[in-house]
Amino acid sequence: MFSQQHLSGINCGSSLRGICLALCCIGWYSTLTAQQPTSSSFFTGAANAESLQKNAISADYQIREGDMVQVSVFNEPELTAGGRVKKDGTIQCPLIGSVRIQGLSQTGAARLIEAEYRKDYLVNPEVNLFVSQFSVQRITILGQVQRPGSHELPAEKDLTILQVLGLAGGPTRIANLKKVLVKRVVDGREKIFKVDVNSMASGSQTMMFYVHEDDVITVPESFF
Repeated sequence: MFSQQHLSGINCGSSLRGICLALCCIGWYSTLTAQQPTSSSFFTGAANAESLQKNAISADYQIREGDMVQVSVFNEPELTAGGRVKKDGTIQCPLIGSVRIQGLSQTGAARLIEAEYRKDYLVNPEVNLFVSQFSVQRITILGQVQRPGSHELPAEKDLTILQVLGLAGGPTRIANLKKVLVKRVVDGREKIFKVDVNSMASGSQTMMFYVHEDDVITVPESFF
Protein backbone atom coordinates (compact mmCIF):
# COMPACT_ATOMS: atom_id res chain seq x y z
CA MET A 1 0.00 0.00 0.00
CA PHE A 2 1.10 3.60 -0.67
CA SER A 3 1.49 6.00 2.19
CA GLN A 4 -0.48 9.26 2.24
CA GLN A 5 2.78 11.20 1.67
CA HIS A 6 3.61 9.05 -1.36
CA LEU A 7 0.14 9.62 -2.84
CA SER A 8 0.46 13.36 -2.34
CA GLY A 9 3.78 13.35 -4.21
CA ILE A 10 2.23 11.47 -7.12
CA ASN A 11 -0.71 13.87 -7.30
CA CYS A 12 1.60 16.89 -7.15
CA GLY A 13 3.81 15.56 -9.95
CA SER A 14 0.80 14.83 -12.13
CA SER A 15 -0.52 18.34 -11.59
CA LEU A 16 2.80 19.91 -12.54
CA ARG A 17 3.00 17.81 -15.70
CA GLY A 18 -0.56 18.84 -16.59
CA ILE A 19 0.22 22.54 -16.10
CA CYS A 20 3.38 22.30 -18.23
CA LEU A 21 1.46 20.50 -20.99
CA ALA A 22 -1.27 23.15 -20.95
CA LEU A 23 1.27 25.98 -21.16
CA CYS A 24 3.01 24.30 -24.09
CA CYS A 25 -0.30 23.97 -25.94
CA ILE A 26 -1.16 27.61 -25.32
CA GLY A 27 2.25 28.70 -26.61
CA TRP A 28 1.92 26.51 -29.70
CA TYR A 29 -1.57 27.86 -30.47
CA SER A 30 -0.45 31.48 -30.01
CA THR A 31 2.49 30.98 -32.37
CA LEU A 32 0.29 29.29 -34.96
CA THR A 33 -2.38 32.00 -34.95
CA ALA A 34 0.23 34.77 -35.01
CA GLN A 35 1.59 33.35 -38.25
CA GLN A 36 -1.77 33.53 -40.02
CA PRO A 37 -2.34 37.19 -41.11
CA THR A 38 -5.72 38.12 -42.54
CA SER A 39 -6.21 40.03 -45.77
CA SER A 40 -7.50 43.06 -43.86
CA SER A 41 -4.41 43.15 -41.63
CA PHE A 42 -2.25 43.53 -44.73
CA PHE A 43 -3.96 46.80 -45.68
CA THR A 44 -4.22 48.20 -42.16
CA GLY A 45 -0.55 47.34 -41.69
CA ALA A 46 0.30 49.36 -44.78
CA ALA A 47 -1.61 52.34 -43.38
CA ASN A 48 0.12 52.02 -40.00
CA ALA A 49 3.53 51.86 -41.66
CA GLU A 50 2.65 54.95 -43.60
CA SER A 51 1.64 56.87 -40.46
CA LEU A 52 4.88 55.91 -38.70
CA GLN A 53 6.90 57.28 -41.63
CA LYS A 54 4.80 60.38 -42.21
CA ASN A 55 7.52 62.68 -40.91
CA ALA A 56 10.33 61.01 -42.85
CA ILE A 57 11.13 63.07 -45.94
CA SER A 58 12.28 61.05 -48.92
CA ALA A 59 15.68 62.14 -50.22
CA ASP A 60 14.33 62.26 -53.77
CA TYR A 61 11.17 64.19 -52.89
CA GLN A 62 10.55 66.79 -55.59
CA ILE A 63 9.54 70.26 -54.45
CA ARG A 64 6.03 71.19 -55.55
CA GLU A 65 3.96 74.29 -56.08
CA GLY A 66 2.52 75.38 -52.74
CA ASP A 67 5.27 73.84 -50.60
CA MET A 68 6.58 76.08 -47.84
CA VAL A 69 10.40 76.20 -47.91
CA GLN A 70 13.03 77.77 -45.66
CA VAL A 71 16.42 78.91 -47.00
CA SER A 72 19.48 79.93 -45.00
CA VAL A 73 23.08 80.73 -45.97
CA PHE A 74 25.90 79.88 -43.56
CA ASN A 75 27.30 83.00 -41.85
CA GLU A 76 24.94 85.19 -43.90
CA PRO A 77 21.83 85.71 -41.74
CA GLU A 78 20.63 88.62 -43.88
CA LEU A 79 20.16 86.19 -46.79
CA THR A 80 17.66 84.02 -44.90
CA ALA A 81 14.47 83.52 -46.91
CA GLY A 82 11.27 81.55 -46.80
CA GLY A 83 7.85 81.26 -48.39
CA ARG A 84 5.58 79.16 -50.54
CA VAL A 85 6.63 77.98 -53.97
CA LYS A 86 4.65 80.05 -56.49
CA LYS A 87 2.64 78.76 -59.44
CA ASP A 88 5.64 79.32 -61.71
CA GLY A 89 7.74 77.12 -59.41
CA THR A 90 9.90 79.91 -57.99
CA ILE A 91 10.77 81.38 -54.62
CA GLN A 92 12.21 84.80 -53.87
CA CYS A 93 15.74 85.05 -52.46
CA PRO A 94 17.63 88.19 -51.33
CA LEU A 95 19.98 89.67 -53.96
CA ILE A 96 19.42 86.97 -56.60
CA GLY A 97 15.62 87.35 -56.91
CA SER A 98 13.42 84.54 -58.27
CA VAL A 99 14.86 81.03 -58.42
CA ARG A 100 12.88 78.17 -59.93
CA ILE A 101 13.12 75.17 -57.59
CA GLN A 102 9.96 73.23 -58.46
CA GLY A 103 10.75 69.66 -59.46
CA LEU A 104 14.10 69.66 -57.64
CA SER A 105 15.03 67.78 -54.49
CA GLN A 106 15.85 69.80 -51.38
CA THR A 107 19.56 69.21 -51.95
CA GLY A 108 19.27 70.05 -55.65
CA ALA A 109 17.46 73.30 -54.90
CA ALA A 110 20.11 74.28 -52.34
CA ARG A 111 22.91 73.63 -54.87
CA LEU A 112 21.09 75.74 -57.47
CA ILE A 113 20.79 78.69 -55.08
CA GLU A 114 24.46 78.32 -54.17
CA ALA A 115 25.35 78.56 -57.87
CA GLU A 116 23.28 81.75 -58.22
CA TYR A 117 24.99 83.39 -55.24
CA ARG A 118 28.40 82.25 -56.48
CA LYS A 119 27.96 84.12 -59.77
CA ASP A 120 28.14 87.66 -58.39
CA TYR A 121 27.90 87.77 -54.61
CA LEU A 122 29.60 85.02 -52.56
CA VAL A 123 32.84 83.10 -53.02
CA ASN A 124 31.84 79.80 -51.42
CA PRO A 125 28.19 79.91 -50.24
CA GLU A 126 26.76 77.10 -48.16
CA VAL A 127 23.00 77.00 -48.56
CA ASN A 128 20.61 74.93 -46.48
CA LEU A 129 17.06 74.45 -47.80
CA PHE A 130 14.25 72.35 -46.39
CA VAL A 131 10.52 71.98 -46.89
CA SER A 132 8.78 73.07 -43.69
CA GLN A 133 5.24 72.41 -44.90
CA PHE A 134 3.97 70.29 -47.77
CA SER A 135 1.23 71.22 -50.18
CA VAL A 136 -1.92 69.13 -49.93
CA GLN A 137 -2.30 66.28 -52.42
CA ARG A 138 -5.53 64.31 -52.72
CA ILE A 139 -6.82 61.22 -54.48
CA THR A 140 -10.31 59.76 -54.79
CA ILE A 141 -11.09 56.14 -53.96
CA LEU A 142 -14.49 54.79 -54.99
CA GLY A 143 -16.29 51.47 -54.89
CA GLN A 144 -15.67 48.54 -52.59
CA VAL A 145 -13.49 50.03 -49.83
CA GLN A 146 -14.35 50.66 -46.21
CA ARG A 147 -14.05 54.47 -46.44
CA PRO A 148 -14.69 55.63 -50.03
CA GLY A 149 -14.17 59.29 -50.90
CA SER A 150 -11.37 61.85 -51.12
CA HIS A 151 -8.18 61.09 -49.19
CA GLU A 152 -5.14 63.22 -48.48
CA LEU A 153 -1.76 61.88 -49.55
CA PRO A 154 1.46 62.46 -47.62
CA ALA A 155 3.29 64.65 -50.12
CA GLU A 156 6.74 63.76 -48.84
CA LYS A 157 6.68 60.12 -49.96
CA ASP A 158 5.33 57.98 -52.77
CA LEU A 159 2.62 55.45 -51.93
CA THR A 160 1.72 52.23 -53.70
CA ILE A 161 -1.87 51.36 -54.50
CA LEU A 162 -1.75 48.83 -51.65
CA GLN A 163 -0.88 51.54 -49.15
CA VAL A 164 -3.55 53.85 -50.55
CA LEU A 165 -6.23 51.19 -50.16
CA GLY A 166 -5.01 50.85 -46.60
CA LEU A 167 -5.67 54.56 -46.07
CA ALA A 168 -9.26 53.92 -47.19
CA GLY A 169 -9.67 51.19 -44.58
CA GLY A 170 -8.95 48.31 -46.95
CA PRO A 171 -11.28 46.50 -49.36
CA THR A 172 -14.73 45.20 -48.50
CA ARG A 173 -15.55 41.50 -48.44
CA ILE A 174 -16.98 41.61 -51.97
CA ALA A 175 -14.20 43.70 -53.58
CA ASN A 176 -12.67 42.49 -56.85
CA LEU A 177 -9.00 43.32 -56.37
CA LYS A 178 -7.99 41.79 -59.70
CA LYS A 179 -9.60 44.56 -61.76
CA VAL A 180 -8.99 47.82 -59.89
CA LEU A 181 -9.25 50.82 -62.23
CA VAL A 182 -7.08 53.93 -61.91
CA LYS A 183 -8.07 57.01 -63.89
CA ARG A 184 -5.19 59.49 -64.42
CA VAL A 185 -4.54 62.57 -66.52
CA VAL A 186 -1.25 62.23 -68.43
CA ASP A 187 -0.07 65.11 -70.64
CA GLY A 188 -3.57 66.54 -70.67
CA ARG A 189 -5.22 63.27 -71.66
CA GLU A 190 -7.17 60.88 -69.49
CA LYS A 191 -5.76 57.36 -69.20
CA ILE A 192 -7.24 54.35 -67.43
CA PHE A 193 -5.01 51.68 -65.91
CA LYS A 194 -6.28 48.24 -64.91
CA VAL A 195 -4.34 47.05 -61.85
CA ASP A 196 -4.27 43.54 -60.39
CA VAL A 197 -3.93 44.47 -56.72
CA ASN A 198 -4.56 40.88 -55.66
CA SER A 199 -1.34 39.71 -57.35
CA MET A 200 0.63 42.52 -55.69
CA ALA A 201 -0.75 41.65 -52.26
CA SER A 202 0.07 37.95 -52.68
CA GLY A 203 3.59 38.69 -53.92
CA SER A 204 3.15 36.95 -57.27
CA GLN A 205 3.58 40.34 -58.99
CA THR A 206 6.70 42.18 -57.85
CA MET A 207 6.17 45.37 -59.88
CA MET A 208 4.30 47.85 -57.67
CA PHE A 209 1.87 50.47 -58.96
CA TYR A 210 2.40 53.94 -57.46
CA VAL A 211 -0.43 56.44 -57.24
CA HIS A 212 -0.27 60.07 -58.35
CA GLU A 213 -2.04 63.18 -57.15
CA ASP A 214 -5.65 63.47 -58.43
CA ASP A 215 -5.85 59.78 -59.35
CA VAL A 216 -9.37 58.34 -59.22
CA ILE A 217 -9.28 54.72 -58.04
CA THR A 218 -12.32 52.48 -58.43
CA VAL A 219 -12.51 49.08 -56.72
CA PRO A 220 -15.28 47.09 -58.44
CA GLU A 221 -17.57 44.52 -56.92
CA SER A 222 -16.80 40.86 -57.38
CA PHE A 223 -19.63 38.89 -58.99
CA PHE A 224 -19.68 35.24 -58.02
